[in-house]
Amino acid sequence: MSDTDLKLCFCFDCSPPEFTDRAYVAVPSRGLWRVHTCPIHGPVSVAEVAVKSAGTFEVE
Repeated sequence: MSDTDLKLCFCFDCSPPEFTDRAYVAVPSRGLWRVHTCPIHGPVSVAEVAVKSAGTFEVE
């Protein structure tokens, strides 16, 4: 997950289109997901976030 990976998302069901809120949801068997939600219309966008496993580093 990168702090520079900022993606804006709009709810086009709102008139005029409104910015959505972003949250990260961790699902134990499915990984980490980024969810954009509209307070009125609910989830707008769902995307899986690539995360490095804690056990992938090498020891010299």
